[in-house]
Amino acid sequence: MISIYAPASVGNFCVGFDSLGAALAPVDGSLLGDVVHIEHSEQDRFTCTGPYADKLPGDAHENLSYQCLLHFREHIAPAMPAAALTLEKRLPIGSGLGSSACSVVATFVALDQFAGTQLSQEAMIELMADFEEKVSGGRHYDNITPCYLGGLQLTADIVPNKALSLPVDERWYYVAAYPGFALNTAKARGVLPKQLSMHSAVEFAQRLSSFCLLMQAGRFDEALVLMQDDLAEPHRQSLISGFAEAKQALPELGAELVSVSGAGPTLFAICKSLDDAKTCQQWLTQNYINEHGFSHICKLDNLGTRAVSQGAK
Repeated sequence: MISIYAPASVGNFCVGFDSLGAALAPVDGSLLGDVVHIEHSEQDRFTCTGPYADKLPGDAHENLSYQCLLHFREHIAPAMPAAALTLEKRLPIGSGLGSSACSVVATFVALDQFAGTQLSQEAMIELMADFEEKVSGGRHYDNITPCYLGGLQLTADIVPNKALSLPVDERWYYVAAYPGFALNTAKARGVLPKQLSMHSAVEFAQRLSSFCLLMQAGRFDEALVLMQDDLAEPHRQSLISGFAEAKQALPELGAELVSVSGAGPTLFAICKSLDDAKTCQQWLTQNYINEHGFSHICKLDNLGTRAVSQGAK
């Protein structure tokens, strides 16, 4: 059996709307993402398990992971042996943590290994983006690419090989807090302005390009100062109960940054020490998260999608 894990990710990464994404790895060693298992079978079979399986359609044909299998067999590997595919759904949908990307990426990596097709990085990312589009309505790479490759990625259709990896400050801790309710991605995109002023467009380009160059140069503190989202966050925060309060409270507890993860409602905070991260996590647990939510103190997951042993936690 092949078991493939795909990590959760932070899309947009504050300054990089639809362009920057980062994969997350909880410091406690737990797996924050989806796992796909695949093995030989007499005929194609699909099963969905895991804590969030009941939030997905019961019909296999409506499941993205199974759709990936059907597409792969028809268009990529017609001679692939029959497979039993199991999606272990460990991320909530509509969480802002790249849940659909996790399912798609884990499935295609598992299928590529199972069929021995050895697709190129660019071909894999394009294939994954095709299916991410089914959920988000556009070919957005900022969850797909970091989930697949790990780390912090500048990613877009015009980027060579669809991805440029950026170095990160190893002192940074990322506190990710899912409040326990879903936010539809289409709804979150629907509140965004349809047009930007010339001033806003130029400032966005200046901020993103300066951030990337400063990170590349190892000038991390200066890059951190530039982390401000004037494009999406002001319009989305009204959809996320408790976000405004967290944005105000956490900097006083040691957070260097508080922003929306992807389309929300998960938020992420960057701290420079584990003690500060724990303090922020405690506040979020008491004030932001309901009984269905969770939080993790993370570093960046630099390994990306990978094989794991069955039953990994």
